[in-house]
Amino acid sequence: MNLLTTIAFLCAAFFSTTASSQVLTPEELTDPAGMLRASLSPDGRHIAAIIFNGLNHGLILIDTDTLAVKKLIQGKRFSKGYWSYNKAPRDLTWADNDLIAIDYGYDAESIDLQGKRVRMLGDAVLGRVDSGPNAGQLIVMRDEKNDLVARCHARTGECTRFSRPPGRVIQRAFDRQGNLRAVTLVNSAFFKDVSTISNWYKPADKETWTKLAEFSVTDEYWIPVHVPDEPDTLVINSRIGRDTHALFNYDIQQRRQTELLAGHPTQDIVSWGGIDKAAFDYVETSGMLPQQVWFDPAWALMQKQIDALLPGRINVISGDPARAVLVHSHGDVDPGTWYFFDIAKKSLVTVGKVMPEIDPARMRPMEVISYKAADGLSIPAYLTRPAQSTGPAPMVVLIHGGPVARDRWEWDADVQLLANRGYLVFQPQFRGSSGFGRRFEQAGFGQWGKAMQDDITDGVRHLVSQSIADPRRICIVGASYGGYAALWGLVKTPDLYRCAISFAGVTDIEYMFSDASDRVGDKVSRETMTRRIGDKKMSVQLFDPVSPLKHAARIQAPVLLMHGKDDERVPVSHGKKMRDALAANGKPVTWLAFDEEGHGLLYVKNRIQYYEAMLEFLGKHIPPQPLQTPAAAPSATSH
Repeated sequence: MNLLTTIAFLCAAFFSTTASSQVLTPEELTDPAGMLRASLSPDGRHIAAIIFNGLNHGLILIDTDTLAVKKLIQGKRFSKGYWSYNKAPRDLTWADNDLIAIDYGYDAESIDLQGKRVRMLGDAVLGRVDSGPNAGQLIVMRDEKNDLVARCHARTGECTRFSRPPGRVIQRAFDRQGNLRAVTLVNSAFFKDVSTISNWYKPADKETWTKLAEFSVTDEYWIPVHVPDEPDTLVINSRIGRDTHALFNYDIQQRRQTELLAGHPTQDIVSWGGIDKAAFDYVETSGMLPQQVWFDPAWALMQKQIDALLPGRINVISGDPARAVLVHSHGDVDPGTWYFFDIAKKSLVTVGKVMPEIDPARMRPMEVISYKAADGLSIPAYLTRPAQSTGPAPMVVLIHGGPVARDRWEWDADVQLLANRGYLVFQPQFRGSSGFGRRFEQAGFGQWGKAMQDDITDGVRHLVSQSIADPRRICIVGASYGGYAALWGLVKTPDLYRCAISFAGVTDIEYMFSDASDRVGDKVSRETMTRRIGDKKMSVQLFDPVSPLKHAARIQAPVLLMHGKDDERVPVSHGKKMRDALAANGKPVTWLAFDEEGHGLLYVKNRIQYYEAMLEFLGKHIPPQPLQTPAAAPSATSH
């Protein structure tokens, strides 16, 4: 296949690019401008794309034959009384070759190829039906507050509403005709001793819903994925009876999971879907390097061809493998590039970039490594090395939140900034991380400050023993649970770290059960916390011994605490309590709070300030330049 010369970035009306040096700046890494969404029309003649120039979102239309660009929608700000809001496209779905459904974040409409409104649709568009008598119609959230879903004709506005059993919906499954046929509900009424998860099914020719199974919210449960054409059959995602999430057939009559359709012995299947909302055509695994598997031979062959043209990336494809394909290609050194692949012309053309200012050639690759924990458990990790590193490098230990979450093989602004400035970046996927199976995940239950922390420690000592990390220049950094782990690392292993940075970190586990967070008022969250962290009635035995706040006097290394003032997940009071406890004990602490920010940083100016504070703090305590005086490696004392 011939690879045509890459065209200039198509959105010149919305973007401007500047030459950049080898030093990455916080401004470059936080520039929000780029092509955020793109979708190929069913006939392959047009690409609709949502772009952002730093101020406004816009919708453009690209002719795939001529590559001509037409602006369809320009975001606008409206004021009504005391209210001010943006009306700007946030997502898009092709309803037909000449009709696009646009989501604005609070309502949705269909427009023609001139940008003229055709119909108002509802609160949001969930997907398109691409087969059967309802082909071209949309699955629409008509009323998000009451969770009313319908199948709607984007041209006429006519809708067929779907009924459902009472309860909070967390999963829906459709058949290929776009009919809602299965749901998973959460019921957590105050009078129930334990919140429940229930799965329900409705035959195509009836309006009656039947409960197939019910579980405690803390049990292993399955969810419906797709309703195939075979009668009395569901496709479900489950790890009941096995370690990893896999896809199975489910027999409606016998109420049991049957044939294994897709699974991996050590990786969860974390996503699935197809070219439209009501299809089931591929799966993706959750390994350290994700894998995509297509069930259709034509799509599998196309994936192989695209992967050969764009190696070392995750290439998400859509369109028609016989005519034209849109590729969203991304990976560790590229936040995302959109390509159009014309089958007849055998050409692959760049049509847009997620972050045009980011040059993949200046980024550092993420390596996949593993090491043994003290009890023999194998711990996977990502390692990103600075360029031109000679000898042991200063290291930032970057801990993910959750803790039932994980890092991924993808472009990460924090990682790239640190590696660019001369730091080795270590991201351990300690026990309790998700995506590696039930046993690995549940091995972290009740292990805050214990085995999960030891996994981090063992990884640091491994890299020191291999002369990869400089033992005199190691700082531990994290957000949310990662912030907790950073602070506890200074208490538990004071010999290991020269400093710590905590953003939105939990500082006292007992306090998590009574603070003003959104978890405390949610019954399901409280039950899940008890299952995964421990019973608050056992605080003295379980939580106090591993509380950074209650052991602040033992911290010796400098601490940088940062927090959003409007954080509802881990309230800013966690950070303030830790700040005051460190100051009261004469410990070196720096405090930075962000206005109008929650459990993350939304505003570019605050993200820049965060990076500047982090770089200044690290440069002071673990400078990238080698130290002159020798020091012994950390001791191998037991945990």
